[in-house]
Amino acid sequence: MNAFERIGLPRRLDLTVDEVEKAERCLAKEAHPDKGGDASDFSEIRKMGALLKVPSSRLKLALDFCGVESVARGQVPGELMDYFSPVAGALEEVSAFLTEREGARSSLGKAMLDTKVPLLKGRLEELAASLEKLESAKIARFAEFDRRGWEECVAEMEEVYRALLFVARWLAQLREATGKIFEALLAR
Repeated sequence: MNAFERIGLPRRLDLTVDEVEKAERCLAKEAHPDKGGDASDFSEIRKMGALLKVPSSRLKLALDFCGVESVARGQVPGELMDYFSPVAGALEEVSAFLTEREGARSSLGKAMLDTKVPLLKGRLEELAASLEKLESAKIARFAEFDRRGWEECVAEMEEVYRALLFVARWLAQLREATGKIFEALLAR
């Protein structure tokens, strides 16, 4: 049984998290072991709901349904090439800052280095906002894929899927870098 059917939702990509959560909640109430339901059913409902809440996972399910395998590999979508250098550069700047700050021997030396924090944080936030905008634009195509039919859009869906994977990875790296900056500041 596919995740869409298991949760009781139509097989479409253009779903909101609220729609998935509402359907999942209704089924989970009935299947909850404390309410006399089956633990494995409850677990399966939760797992399928989690898959459908994540746009890239939902898209992967659609590609699987179309018989497409191993879409994570392949050509990097062209517009993403513009992000490689800025993301790598920002992460390298953070790494250099952290290394330099760790090596600072005095509070004054650390304080002088800490003046770089607003600039670093701003750059990370700007990149994250740009990537989130790109992610939203990719997800907005889901309605088009549903309208045209998944089988007609497989190549485009594969490209969007790969783009979403890259964007998710970069966003996670940017968030991790931001966290490391603040951990360093707290370590004093």
